[in-house]
Amino acid sequence: MENTPLDELQWKSPEWIQSFGLRTDNVLEYFSESPFYDRTSNNQVVKMQFQFNENFNLNSFNIENEMKKMSGIEFVISYRREPDFWIIRKQNRINAETVEPLADYYIIGANVYMSPSVKDIISSRLLSSALYLKNALNNMQSLAQFTPSDGHTYKLNNISLDHSSTLKSRTSGNTPYTPSTPTVQSSNPLNGKKTLSKQTIDNLFNISLSGSPIYIDEIDGDENFESNDTSKATPLEAQENLATRSVSKGKKIVK
Repeated sequence: MENTPLDELQWKSPEWIQSFGLRTDNVLEYFSESPFYDRTSNNQVVKMQFQFNENFNLNSFNIENEMKKMSGIEFVISYRREPDFWIIRKQNRINAETVEPLADYYIIGANVYMSPSVKDIISSRLLSSALYLKNALNNMQSLAQFTPSDGHTYKLNNISLDHSSTLKSRTSGNTPYTPSTPTVQSSNPLNGKKTLSKQTIDNLFNISLSGSPIYIDEIDGDENFESNDTSKATPLEAQENLATRSVSKGKKIVK
């Protein structure tokens, strides 16, 4: 305990409070029992000078008046909020009107604490900020990955995107909503209600690159096309049927 910094100590004496109570007129006496008290302060000098003087009442008010006539280290009551809170200030008195604050001490209930300095508070906050920043950078480094196709990206496996909330937030503004991950939906009855798969799209793309001409027919108003039951045909069969009809009608060739 002797090597422990004073601003890390907590002191109390329930026995003293049980015997004398704790009030503004004796709070300095209670504080003098703590390890924060300086035995060479002016408070101790005044008590030693008047301890045998029956005409002098050793209360906090009289002690403070006597200390104004002296110079040196002293302890005074800086703030009071009875019945359970006081602030004791340690200061260096230069003259009757000039003092230099050195430290503050809090008495909360029966507990006495030393207030940390501004330097210690800023150092603690900076250390905490640096620690959190270091952890954040380490997490970002573990998420980073590189692929030739995508370049540098970050794995977001633990982040779930609520598309409904995204849609609601974007449509509430003036900018029209554009989905971040569009899906290809088929409105053609050839595919029913299912989304075209990537494999199907790749097959159609390979057919278009094979060099074989494909005849495209304008199906608007084509009663024969609508009358055929093509809803059960696969995309490749539907395309072959469409090409066959286009050849019979002599439409333009699109490669």
